[in-house]
Amino acid sequence: MLQDNLTYIILIAVVGLVALLTSHVISNREKDASARRERLRWLQQQAEHCCNALMVMRAAGCKSEIIDRIDAHTQTLIDEMEVLAPDSETLQTTRNLKAGADRATPSSVPLNSDRAIKRASIYIRFAGRLLEELAKARQISSQLAAAYAQDLHWLNVSIVATAHLAQGQKSLSAEDRPAALSHLKHAKAVLTRAMVPQQLKQDRLQQIQSLLDSLEPRPQRSAGTLADEVDKY
Repeated sequence: MLQDNLTYIILIAVVGLVALLTSHVISNREKDASARRERLRWLQQQAEHCCNALMVMRAAGCKSEIIDRIDAHTQTLIDEMEVLAPDSETLQTTRNLKAGADRATPSSVPLNSDRAIKRASIYIRFAGRLLEELAKARQISSQLAAAYAQDLHWLNVSIVATAHLAQGQKSLSAEDRPAALSHLKHAKAVLTRAMVPQQLKQDRLQQIQSLLDSLEPRPQRSAGTLADEVDKY
């Protein structure tokens, strides 16, 4: 009788241990699956941002070496997605987006809406932050990242200023004086604040100022006023 009871106890203990081990394995698998899903979602978001940035940068005529850096990083994200979900719809969607970014070419047509300007600025700033992260990860040097940041800053300024200049000229042709003044002043302000060498922006500033002067002539200072006052004294 005692031996039978001991056998039952051992069997119960074995069953309990098996149940615990099974539960542990299932729990770990669920955690792994959840982690894979979260990682895949993050990779997809980052790859999408990178592809959008590449399209904007290529259209804006960004330096090829900066584009190559972002492009290479984008491909590493897609490569990891292929490992995590080789036959997923998410992967195929991302591949299609990358193919579209690869086909983007420089455009000489200025952006024609505030929404398009804002979108371009957002993705250029994203590219700048990404290059900073690559520098922190020692994938590129900090000096190179700083040089790229300066190039992207000027690219962003150029896009915004050119777009507002074009919109100002369009408003001027339509004889919409208030809209023309608003766009031209915005373009001038963006260029004036830009932390770049003066020679990069001087020609465009002069062009904008010439248009502003045609809309709002500068007040003429009367010559000899001080001398006249001295004579009177």
